[in-house]
Amino acid sequence: MGLTIVAFLAVPAFLLNFAFARTRGRGTTAGRVVEALNLLLAAFALLQGFEFLIAFPDAGSLPLYVDRISLVFLVAAHALLVLLALEFPAQASRAARIAVGMAVAAASAFAGYFILTSYNVVADLVRKGVETIRLTGPYFLPFIHAQALLALAASVLLAIRGLADRSRIQRQRSAVVLFGVIAGAALIWFLSGALPSRSGVSETYVLAPLAALLLASTATYGFYLSRLFDWRTIGRTVFAYCLLILVVGVPTGAALAFLVFLRVVSPLVPIIGTPLLFLIAYSQALRFVRRFLARSLSRGDYREDLESALSHVDLSSGRDEVLSELYRLLSGALDFIDFTVIIEDDRGTLRSVYSPTGAKAVIDRGGSLAEALEASRSTVLLKSEAIADPANAAMRGELLGLFESLRAEALILVREGRRIIGIFSLGPRRTGAEYTYYDYDTFRSIYGKLFVFAYYLKNVARESIIRTVDRELALSDQIIRFALEKIDVLDSPKVDAAWAMRSSRRLGGDFIDFVRLSQERWFFVMGDVSGKGLSAAMNMLILKSMIRTFLRIEKDFVGLVSRVNLFIKDNLPRGSFFAGVFGYFDLAKESFYYINCGIPAMLFYSPSFETFIEVQGEGKVLGFVRDISKSLKPRKLSLPPGSALVAATDGITECESLRGERFGKERLRRSVAARLGSGARGAADGVIADLLQFTDQRQEDDITLLVMKFLSRRTQ
Repeated sequence: MGLTIVAFLAVPAFLLNFAFARTRGRGTTAGRVVEALNLLLAAFALLQGFEFLIAFPDAGSLPLYVDRISLVFLVAAHALLVLLALEFPAQASRAARIAVGMAVAAASAFAGYFILTSYNVVADLVRKGVETIRLTGPYFLPFIHAQALLALAASVLLAIRGLADRSRIQRQRSAVVLFGVIAGAALIWFLSGALPSRSGVSETYVLAPLAALLLASTATYGFYLSRLFDWRTIGRTVFAYCLLILVVGVPTGAALAFLVFLRVVSPLVPIIGTPLLFLIAYSQALRFVRRFLARSLSRGDYREDLESALSHVDLSSGRDEVLSELYRLLSGALDFIDFTVIIEDDRGTLRSVYSPTGAKAVIDRGGSLAEALEASRSTVLLKSEAIADPANAAMRGELLGLFESLRAEALILVREGRRIIGIFSLGPRRTGAEYTYYDYDTFRSIYGKLFVFAYYLKNVARESIIRTVDRELALSDQIIRFALEKIDVLDSPKVDAAWAMRSSRRLGGDFIDFVRLSQERWFFVMGDVSGKGLSAAMNMLILKSMIRTFLRIEKDFVGLVSRVNLFIKDNLPRGSFFAGVFGYFDLAKESFYYINCGIPAMLFYSPSFETFIEVQGEGKVLGFVRDISKSLKPRKLSLPPGSALVAATDGITECESLRGERFGKERLRRSVAARLGSGARGAADGVIADLLQFTDQRQEDDITLLVMKFLSRRTQ
């Protein structure tokens, strides 16, 4: 009776599989087959659990018919496996699918009718104490064997059709689905019929929903799998853990058994010795992992070295040198043959600008291919995904055509907002190996670096201006300053705003950005990305672009900041963080909503009290932990006419004089208060002048200052 909970616990898992299939395979016949398979097995599990709960003597024949109906669902699910084999990895001929589908449907209908109307399959359900026993008829075992034969037929079809496909991703998917069908169906056969008939323990059929869950989950996962496993990494990991068990686990287990044996001498021996033994084993395991396994598991890894090398490419060396160096670094790490860089031109068309092997491609902005790529919102697209992912079914032909024209196996799509501004195409590897999960994660981790290269090629390094830029300016400086100037102008008559940004090394990580949502609503972000010089400026450029991207798709304020935090943690160099503030102005309601993420100084001038007060509160710096949502605290300020808001990064508050004194918040408050009457620009410039005078014209850190005055009604 207690095991009935297994059936009920399996139902949500089936429904999760169904939801996943519904999301990924919408519009495809194969997707609908997988959805139906999960629904049928969910119904089977639910009815199995229900029948055991109601199987009391006074329940009449209801439990019996519930059991029979659940078995009908199980038969239908096994029949669907044959249809799945005809849809996977690619559709069989229409005639074959129709013929087999009609035959399977007819056989399933006959089996269902026979199960429901005859006592020859299931005769009764009987409660004995706390257990419910299924009394089977003479045809129950043949029925179980017939189900297994359906699964076997599906397995044979899957194996033949999978081996016939030349694509490695399709063969891998076929193998995973094949494993799920064989393992799940074999367990259902074993638990429902084979074991009870031989052992006399009939209650094992209660566990059949777990076997059905194994079948459905593995088949669903395999069907929607679109990236190759990295078998070498998996093998190294398994070997490493086996070695760890052999070297540390086995001796620890033997020592523990010896301690238990010594219990006859004194009970205190195992009580005291067991915790001590585990502490010793834990420390030895850590030493073993650090000295031997860490080196073994990281063998062949290249991600961190590649990230570091890309960060040190000199953008001032000219376009051709930059592209050659980029090709050298990527091909050295990934050992591919073909490489193509596609960049958006002045007319919005995506064109090839670099390819050592001569591959060419032109993607028109208004074409269906460009629209499909931009609608996908993905930044990395593997050829295996174009082949296998049901989400790409509608555009599979055009996508594969693009891969063929570029001789590519992977595309890294660089986006500015939703718009694609560049594509980096990576060809097949010289070894013949395909790109794996590890490579996919690597592409995502270097995306920020490639964004900078694409931005550079699109906005600075075009042929028409390259000679002038090379002669007069460092190209990296041009890129960063170009991005910093792309701020929506705060042109509302209700606000007088000004800001100042100065870097200690010409380039830095401080930035400020305004995004116009409507005439009365504005989004604002200001802060400091960790680091100095060009590296910090590149990270700032990436982060600023991604914040604008997230702003298009995330409507929840806390959700937006959480996305930014996760992006910093996962995509910027290790140890990167952001200290700043995110804000949202609703000028129609005279309100300001903000989340402090480590801004050191936010001062608010209230006309009622005629003084500045601190409003920044406590803030959590972004980039240190993955989930920061629970620590984010949105706050609200009313903005009556005559009020003012001042925000500054730590480059201002922590700037020191020759005597070692800090400029601090109090000096900032006095400097702004003395100049509020001269407007926001006068106040901002005055603070910077006071700061430089205080430090004797020295600046050791990047500084950013924002001053906003909310005008009185007679001023508007």
